[in-house]
Amino acid sequence: MGLPQDKLGVLIGLDEGCSSARISRYESGVHQPPLKTLEMMAKALKVPLPYLFCEDDQLAKAILFLSRLSKRRFAEEVKRLEEI
Repeated sequence: MGLPQDKLGVLIGLDEGCSSARISRYESGVHQPPLKTLEMMAKALKVPLPYLFCEDDQLAKAILFLSRLSKRRFAEEVKRLEEI
């Protein structure tokens, strides 16, 4: 999302000296971050939490798109998708 690992780490409260390495370990799957950490990461990146779990780029784009809609428009789009 365009944010360097060290800056993301600092934004979520990690020590500046280890933040980049820690985020890198999360990204590579070496360590699993706690849910609270994932929630803070999503907030810092301005994305919904489910976005962080997407392995498919198209699904990730859909989640971002839907999350940015008004409640009314979101409901309309969900209804339209259900009809497919």
